[in-house]
Amino acid sequence: MFGIINAQNQKSKILQHFIFAEVISLFFGVLYRIYYNNWEMVPMLAFFAMVAIIAQVFNYKGNYKVAKHILFISTNLLMYFTAFSIGLKTGIYLFYFPIVLGYSFLLDIKSKQELMFYFAFTLFLFLSILFNIQLIQFIVIQKYDSPKFQFEIMAFLSFLLVLYQTYLYVTDRESTQKKLIQTIRDLKISENKHLQDIKEKEVLLAEVYHRVKNNLSVVSSLINLQMNTIDHEYTKSALMDCKNRVNSMAMIHQKFYEGKNYSKIDFKAYIEGLVDEIKFAYNIKNKNISVESSIDPEINFDLNVAIPCGIILNELISNSFKHAFNNQDTGKIGVSIERENNLFLLRIVDNGSGFEYKNKIESSKTLGLILIQSLSEQLDGTFQYFGNKGADFRLLFKASSVKK
Repeated sequence: MFGIINAQNQKSKILQHFIFAEVISLFFGVLYRIYYNNWEMVPMLAFFAMVAIIAQVFNYKGNYKVAKHILFISTNLLMYFTAFSIGLKTGIYLFYFPIVLGYSFLLDIKSKQELMFYFAFTLFLFLSILFNIQLIQFIVIQKYDSPKFQFEIMAFLSFLLVLYQTYLYVTDRESTQKKLIQTIRDLKISENKHLQDIKEKEVLLAEVYHRVKNNLSVVSSLINLQMNTIDHEYTKSALMDCKNRVNSMAMIHQKFYEGKNYSKIDFKAYIEGLVDEIKFAYNIKNKNISVESSIDPEINFDLNVAIPCGIILNELISNSFKHAFNNQDTGKIGVSIERENNLFLLRIVDNGSGFEYKNKIESSKTLGLILIQSLSEQLDGTFQYFGNKGADFRLLFKASSVKK
């Protein structure tokens, strides 16, 4: 969880660079002295180079802590012995400054003992060198005209400042990480709370869909009971149409309830279920009528689009079953939805007898077609009929709330 905070791998890479730079410097020193036939420091430089290489081996094998301690202890001692070997006047002991800065990158901020050990160890070696160049005489520094001792005092004070600033940086980094950890925990708690709220709302929404579906099913059952008490065929047909319209809406709520996403519906599955319901409702015997659908399974509508489309589909498919194949034993009904961005073309076609659409829509008895026109306007769409051979109904509409 806190992979960002645990920078062990990053520290290991930084340590590799430190070791690599030190090995290059030491080998350069060895070659330089061999070239000038100065063998005095060659063994010491070669020894510390080998120690650095050993540290690199440990680091490559994943033992970062051992490699880190080998590097820091050996580098501190290297600076100490080199300062006396090369000469104190060279000022090479000032390389203790970058060593201290290296602590801020490589030391474990959780280990205060380790941090204080290296600070005290480095400060002790640094002071040892300064005392060897008569830093003790800073007590009577006013007697000396030379700036030599002033420089040494400033070096000492600067080193203390660097130590202090490094300590502040490391401890501040620890505080920052603690705050970051707490922030992540707070965000996690907030996220879990929001997820719980969403889950509760989804359960509530699912219950609403389920209850609406049940209520519509009750209405459908009441209509069905009423149909059984009526002998007049026209009245029974009208009640059947009402029942199918109610069922088309109930199925939509059922699909929302069954789906994992309560904001959209799998319209392809809905149409297939609706066709089966209509086939069963009209119970057309001795006829071979097939329904083919061509709908992208990625097309999903929200409730505001699904219900009008569902009722329109119910009206048109029911109309084909009831009227298109009165004079033939076989037939085909095709349902398709084509999409281009948020523009949709819904088509219901059949190879039945067709009819005069204009006369039908102007007749007061064609409630279904009037309902289709009204729902098309609700979708801000355009409804057209083409009846050269059979029937071809087309609804062109936009659905900005469609979700993929």
